[in-house]
Amino acid sequence: MKAKDISNLYLFCQSVECGGFAAASLKTHVSAPTLSRAVASLEDKLGEKLIHRNAKQFQPTTAGDEYYQRFAILFSQLNDEWTQLSNSQPVLTGEIRVSCPEPFADNFLQKMAIEFMEQHPEVSVSINFSAGTERFFDEQIDLAIVTSPPHATHLVQRQLFESPLLMAASPTYLEKHGHPQAAEELVSHQLLSGNNLPYWELKENGKAVRIPYQPRYAVSSLRLNIDATLSGAGICMMPKAAFDKRAETGDLLEVLPEVECPTGKAYLVWADRKLIAARVVAFRDMIFEQFGQSSEFLASINSERQ
Repeated sequence: MKAKDISNLYLFCQSVECGGFAAASLKTHVSAPTLSRAVASLEDKLGEKLIHRNAKQFQPTTAGDEYYQRFAILFSQLNDEWTQLSNSQPVLTGEIRVSCPEPFADNFLQKMAIEFMEQHPEVSVSINFSAGTERFFDEQIDLAIVTSPPHATHLVQRQLFESPLLMAASPTYLEKHGHPQAAEELVSHQLLSGNNLPYWELKENGKAVRIPYQPRYAVSSLRLNIDATLSGAGICMMPKAAFDKRAETGDLLEVLPEVECPTGKAYLVWADRKLIAARVVAFRDMIFEQFGQSSEFLASINSERQ
C-alpha cells in the first residue's frame, strides 16, 4: 500500500467522520477540493464508489461504510498514540478558542482564562459569545459552553451542571402590575428571560402550561435580564441560586412559587473523542473542576450590581 493511498484513506475517514468536505477541511486544514480529489482518487484505486455526494447529500455507500468502520478506528488509535507523545511536552503552547453565552464569560470564564494563561504563558485564549454550536467548525472552536445539548454526532458533550429555575420580580414591579395568581395570568405581564424561546413551559397542579414568550424588552444576557428585573422591568425566569441572594435583601420576590419551572442545564462541548490538544484538555479539565461549584457561579451573576 502506497503512502498516497494511506493519505487518501485517512482523508476519506475524516470526511465521513465530519459529515462532509467543508467540516473536514476545517479539522484537517486541507481544502475541500483537495479532500474531494483524495476521495475520488481512492475510489478509482479501489474500483468502488465510497460516497454518494452532491450539493444536498453526503452519504457513505455500503462499501464506503465498510472501509470507514475498518480503518477509522486504526487511524484513531494511531492519532491517539501520536497525541500522547506530543502532549508529553512540558510546555503548553498555542491558542484555545472558546464560545459561550455572555454570562458565563462575564462571571466565570474570563477569570478562569486569565488564571490559565498565567499558569501557561505560551497559551492564548479567545472567547466568543454564542449560545449554540451552529458555527462550531466555521469559527474553529475548541470548546463550547451551551445551554442545550447539540445534535451533531461528531461533537462530544458533557453536562457541566443543572440548576432549578424560578420566576421573580421586584417589589416595585409587583406593586405596579399586581401579583399573578395563576400561570395563565403571566400572558398579561412583561416577561424577561435570557433564552430565546417561543414559550415558557411550566407545570401547574400537575398539568403542563405553555406561556407564549413575546417580551416587550429582549436581551440575550441573563445578567442584563436580572439587572432589568431589579429595575422593575418585568418578571424574569432565573436560576434559584441567583434569586436567593437578592431575596435575602428583599430586592426580588418569587412569583407563583407553586408553579414548577423547567431545569436549566449547561454543557461543555468539543469535537472528536481522541484528537484534542494538550492545552485544550488542560483548560477543559479546569472548567470541569471549577464548574463543580455551579451554585457559586449562578449566585455571582449580577452580584456586582448589589
